[in-house]
Amino acid sequence: MEKTTEKDATPKGKAKVYFANLNGVRAIAALMVVISHIELHKVDFQLTRIPYINILNFGRAGVTIFFSLSGFLISYLLLEEKRNFSAVNFKDFYIRRMLRIWPLYFLLVAIGFFVYPRHGSSTALWLSVFFLPNLAFCLRMLPDIFNPIWSIGTEEQFYIFHPHFFRIKKTKNILYVLGAFILLIWSIQLSMHLLKHTDIIWELFSQFFYYARFDNMMIGAAVAVLFHNTKHPTFKFKAQTLFNWLFKRNIQVILYILLVGYIYAYLRYDIGHGDIPLAILSSLAIVNLCQSDTSILTIKSKKLDYIGQISYGIYLLHKYPLFLILYLVHTYMPGGNILIQNVVIYVATISCAIGVASLSYFGYEKPFLNIKKRFQKITQ
Repeated sequence: MEKTTEKDATPKGKAKVYFANLNGVRAIAALMVVISHIELHKVDFQLTRIPYINILNFGRAGVTIFFSLSGFLISYLLLEEKRNFSAVNFKDFYIRRMLRIWPLYFLLVAIGFFVYPRHGSSTALWLSVFFLPNLAFCLRMLPDIFNPIWSIGTEEQFYIFHPHFFRIKKTKNILYVLGAFILLIWSIQLSMHLLKHTDIIWELFSQFFYYARFDNMMIGAAVAVLFHNTKHPTFKFKAQTLFNWLFKRNIQVILYILLVGYIYAYLRYDIGHGDIPLAILSSLAIVNLCQSDTSILTIKSKKLDYIGQISYGIYLLHKYPLFLILYLVHTYMPGGNILIQNVVIYVATISCAIGVASLSYFGYEKPFLNIKKRFQKITQ
């Protein structure tokens, strides 16, 4: 389904996994966040939002897709490392995560707190340094222009404990433990929701546990375990046959209709904890996109591949060009034609976000990524 290929060109001591459509998923999710933030911050510059739908939830949907994809891919690669090399090298795992995430994250923290906008409490700074920007976000301490870092804190917290599930010898037991932890997280969220009206501290905890989207990532992880068992069967699971139906063409049609319909409903209505059904549907869609030989849909193209490759930079950096463009439109096109305003805003923002992310990727991130390859046993 992946295509999972193990090419002759793979370096000795390494294995290769290739998923053709995943950069396309990253690209779409990143652009969803950019579009949402364009609409969110128009009000700050006295510009008119697009009416009729709550496009602000478009960004929430994009972040949920990112989290589901992250949980899915990390878990599948850990399973492949365990299958090919008998065990997971946890030191190498954390080095890989550090080299991928830390350089741009800390650069943005340094710029945001010390260069521009250069305002933010020392508490927010220290929370960000110690990967608790999601707590600073809940406390409304992060300046808007770089507050997307909140989700990086969530991912880093997830990586602290999640890889250690793969110390469990039997893959079936990994699946059961993931399911148990998802139920535990939901129980905590429900408890916090019931208590949040009793005290401001409980309200803060409720917000924090909502933004700590561990359940979204663990849903992706559970789907990865089932998918890996489809490709490399190691245990019998009663729901496995049902899961394998996903790769039938008619089931895929139903799945994509449900996904698009749910996202539309998510844009129109305020669905409480609506990220959970979306995480399930998006994880199942990701699995189908990975199975390129049976998938009825492909989102692989050079442009989407490129945007997906630099999506981390797009996600973290896009508000800098966005705020500049909204300021320029507010200053030089006040009261202008709304259609022309929106064309200028959207084309300029997306183009500049891609440009800034490209500079970041090739001028700053790439050397760290080259070092990261030394610690990869499963190449992509």
